[in-house]
Amino acid sequence: MHAKIIFTSDLEDESLIIILKGNQWWPTFDQESSDAENIITEMKASVKESDIPFFLASKKFVLLSAVTETRGTLSFERNSWVLRLLNPSLSLLQLDCQVFVHKCMKHAGQMQKKITFYQTPVQLVERNRKDPIIEGKILASKKERLSYARKQKKVEYAIGIIGFAVFVVLLFATYPWPFRDPGNQAQLWLFTIFEKLIGSVAITALISYAQFYAFYASLHEDAIKWSIAGEPEKKAIKTLI
Repeated sequence: MHAKIIFTSDLEDESLIIILKGNQWWPTFDQESSDAENIITEMKASVKESDIPFFLASKKFVLLSAVTETRGTLSFERNSWVLRLLNPSLSLLQLDCQVFVHKCMKHAGQMQKKITFYQTPVQLVERNRKDPIIEGKILASKKERLSYARKQKKVEYAIGIIGFAVFVVLLFATYPWPFRDPGNQAQLWLFTIFEKLIGSVAITALISYAQFYAFYASLHEDAIKWSIAGEPEKKAIKTLI
């Protein structure tokens, strides 16, 4: 299984090395050693043919996770950083992708640096195959998480917003205005309906918005939201660990 993540950042090389070492992805062997060359050769097999010249000519770091045994490279190609990872385990590859994105976001925030991940989905693909098994949406910012939540929970979000607007209108309508005539049966009937509706609308809007917000809050737990590739409904799945 292999995966690729592309991003741009003004983080220095030293900062990226700190992230890699802090996550135990920095190998014990030298970057110019034969072991490093073997990993580069192995990674080359998963690189798209048109990208191979850029990959080989690029500045790159060889990676080897001490925890998951994931192998990979972080290379600077065409003004962007490209992370490529290999691991026969789908779940471990998912985990490494998520951890890398999370660590980069956290470190960039602490250093007050910029980091932007490409909007193309992270695809987990079997070696020697083109079609991904699962793909992930990187949610690196509050704006992206909010947009994703609104897309996935659009019904709950719409009910919450519209319900709140209706609640305000009903609240305004049921105010004891001077023109209201307690002796007018038609007015009494109409305002009684409004007063009964206001509670139901408020409860419905609150429940819907609470469901939307709970989903939005859960997105902070995962830097990448995974879904089954090719599913028409883009069914979300959790990290397989």
